[in-house]
Amino acid sequence: MSGAAVDDLPAVWTGIEIKWSADWPPEPKAIATATKLLTALSGAAPMPASATRGYWPTVSLKWPALGVEVEALATHCELYHFCDGELVGEEIPSFKATKSGITPLLAALSGGD
Repeated sequence: MSGAAVDDLPAVWTGIEIKWSADWPPEPKAIATATKLLTALSGAAPMPASATRGYWPTVSLKWPALGVEVEALATHCELYHFCDGELVGEEIPSFKATKSGITPLLAALSGGD
């Protein structure tokens, strides 16, 4: 899976607005991590509204209405909370893109910290 083009993404990406271009995509390993995260999240919580390429060739999954963003890297994910466009807190929790690893994300999406 190259993952750069929307048509190359697995079905779990359906309904998520993809905001990266084919000439500047995230790296394939980051797309694979994001796909694992979306698969683990499916049915457990709302799916992100959009996905962009991060500063590094990562995937940034965004829940703007909830002030939540996840950066999917090649080996793990990082969780960011925002309030009025400002990062909340000083620690950036990291977690694995597995059903047992997404607990911090589930808490953030349900309004808990």
